[in-house]
Amino acid sequence: MESHIHYLRKGQGRPLLLLHGLGSSSEDWQYQIDAFSDRFDVIAPDFPLHGASPGDIDTFSLPQCAVIIASLIEMLELRDVLVVGVSMGGMVGIELATRFPKHVAGLCVVNALAECRPRKLNEWWMLASRRFLLKFVSVETIAKLMAKQLLPGDGHAQTRDEVISRWSKNHRESYIAAFNAVVNWDALNKLSKLKCPLFMLTSEFDYTPVASKKVLAYLYPDGQFACLPNARHLVPIEKPTEFNEVLNHWLVERT
Repeated sequence: MESHIHYLRKGQGRPLLLLHGLGSSSEDWQYQIDAFSDRFDVIAPDFPLHGASPGDIDTFSLPQCAVIIASLIEMLELRDVLVVGVSMGGMVGIELATRFPKHVAGLCVVNALAECRPRKLNEWWMLASRRFLLKFVSVETIAKLMAKQLLPGDGHAQTRDEVISRWSKNHRESYIAAFNAVVNWDALNKLSKLKCPLFMLTSEFDYTPVASKKVLAYLYPDGQFACLPNARHLVPIEKPTEFNEVLNHWLVERT
């Protein structure tokens, strides 16, 4: 298999693979790249249709992303890879660990579950709202609304401007294709194939229920769970110091 996706790579040591969320890119991991590249070989790829990676709107799916990431792991000849994925990246991490278990020595899923199916009224409302915005509002406007929601307050003003600039570069059709792939994703029937240690790391004010992630963590051997207080969905950017500290504790246990 060959991989034709863009990726950032920095550092030496055990491989640490960072998987970004919907509409984002490897650049969203800069705080973690800076923090961990002194001890790890940090690799942060751009998924297809994201960042600097090409992709096909008609074939984009989370399982396909997992196959492409597995190709990257094989191309770089990585061993004993520790994988950290946020939101959509966590979902791809689950796909990767269940489809290619030999490649994943440990999986940290940040603010994601094993499915993305709306159940509660507020979840249906969020889905409907996002579909409305995607149909009638510019990508730049959506980026501004999301940044304001995920990174509120004057203290995040500079970071907000940076992510708005990055997120606004998304092509509408590519973003819609990726959004639809996330909404239709369900890997519950694959979880029995998950063999590596699992760390469910969540935020107190994430979209999805904290309790559900806690239950998922403790279903597995070596399963761990942590919740970062007063944090939102994009916690690696919103609270990088706190996030890195908790992640580092888990990484130290794995090395």
